[in-house]
Amino acid sequence: MMVHRKLLVLDLDETLIHATEEESEHAPAFEYGTYSVHKRPHLEVFLQSAFAEFDVGIWTSAGADYAHYVVSRIMDPGDLKFLWASKRCTLRRDFTTGDYYPLKRLSKLKSLGYRLEHIIAVDDSPEKHRANYGNLIRVSEFTGDVDDAELPRLLQYLRLLAAEPNVRRIEKRDWRLKISNSPGSLNAQTSPSMAPSPRTSP
Repeated sequence: MMVHRKLLVLDLDETLIHATEEESEHAPAFEYGTYSVHKRPHLEVFLQSAFAEFDVGIWTSAGADYAHYVVSRIMDPGDLKFLWASKRCTLRRDFTTGDYYPLKRLSKLKSLGYRLEHIIAVDDSPEKHRANYGNLIRVSEFTGDVDDAELPRLLQYLRLLAAEPNVRRIEKRDWRLKISNSPGSLNAQTSPSMAPSPRTSP
């Protein structure tokens, strides 16, 4: 049975939080082993609105124990549709560098009743979404800046996407420009993942 609410798939590290073993002039929100964990500014307000308007899941390429602990400190895990960690990623090789990287294949979420055109992924690492650029909103990397204001902007853009019948058809690479220019719905454009030409990074 298909669900009709759009699904918001959120990354953790450098998207919602920043975990570091280095000393910081600002006190961390909490600690995990030797790591100090800093929450992205405005995180609580962002999550409250996200849960009110979307189905929400977490998909991180980090380990499961770490993921479950961090999530338990920043939200109620019971509100999530799923919490996926590294084992749900697909390991792929970059033949240019020879390195391997984790790939988040959103097509796996079809088993939960979600259509790809109704899934929005938020991540700071576009290489993990090479299979689904049409779903990706690339956010800036969060490294602990207390003046970071990415989440309020993101929330404004997400509210525009919520009304779109097919989020994959919306060009998202310049999404920050659109929130000030489009009070209503977005203009549907063919995204790189929908076009026949080779994909490029957002």
